[in-house]
Amino acid sequence: MIGGVKVDINPITEGKTGTLATYLPGVESYLAEKQAMQKASALEAILEKTVTLTVAECGEFHSLGEFHENIASVEEAIAVWKSIPPERMNGIPSIGINIHTEGTEHYEDVEMDIFSGKVIDLEVLDYVPDITDDPKAIEVIAELIDKLPDIEVCGSLEKWQAAILASQIDQLSYDYDTYQYQDTVEDREAQVANITEDIRNGNIGYLNDFLNAVISEGVREGITDIFGEGVEIDGSEAVQTARRAKELLDKLAEYKPLAKVEELAEQNYNMIDNVLNNGAEKKEQEQIKGRISIKEKLAEKKAVIEQRDKAERILPEKETEKKSQREM
Repeated sequence: MIGGVKVDINPITEGKTGTLATYLPGVESYLAEKQAMQKASALEAILEKTVTLTVAECGEFHSLGEFHENIASVEEAIAVWKSIPPERMNGIPSIGINIHTEGTEHYEDVEMDIFSGKVIDLEVLDYVPDITDDPKAIEVIAELIDKLPDIEVCGSLEKWQAAILASQIDQLSYDYDTYQYQDTVEDREAQVANITEDIRNGNIGYLNDFLNAVISEGVREGITDIFGEGVEIDGSEAVQTARRAKELLDKLAEYKPLAKVEELAEQNYNMIDNVLNNGAEKKEQEQIKGRISIKEKLAEKKAVIEQRDKAERILPEKETEKKSQREM
């Protein structure tokens, strides 16, 4: 009795719930089902987005000249862009990106020219989070840059690539063990920001360890699913999780934070090659060569003072000599 109310402090009894051995599996099954429902609801809330490319004969006014849209691949977009005759004077040809959200009207699409003339302007993306927050869009832009090596690129995708990669790793961590994640992470936004910073600084050892652990466990559980329960490979959740972890591990290995460091510190911008300050050694040698020691400076100063004192002694003698000549 608590406060006059009869309380059953042991609701698990053989008469009500069955034995502990039969009760616990049911609880675990219930919790697993609830977790699956939560994940399904979260996936339904995320509307599918389609990223395509556009090519315009006139980047400023798409209605002037040719305009091609719904281009699925970067290769096709570049081919269409190159097919526009250069003698046409309707404007400067451009390649743009379009993001369509399922269930919305096409006039609500996010669309912007990325490549115009001979320049890809990435700095303007700071003002278009709908593009920078979309991993597929960033991948398409990166591929466009890679396949047009002779064009000028203003800015860098590095910070968005790191943020997207951090967000994907964080999501995998959440999906992998939701309860532990909720118990250990208080601020998810801060967690993603910390992971992003670590990726940009190259502090990824613990991320590699986590992803490798997920892969190992996923493979082990996947074998049990396939050979023990007869589940198809594509139907095994453990195998799918391991695949996600492997993809993220590969992306983490491909990411090169040093390139960003070089952009900030490299003296010769023609030498962005994962070697910091290629021209620094020569400059430092020149500085050392032209440097004067304190001792030399003191000697130089002493010589100047002695020269000045000598001049001051000679000057009175000359004045006396001139005065004597005038008196005569």
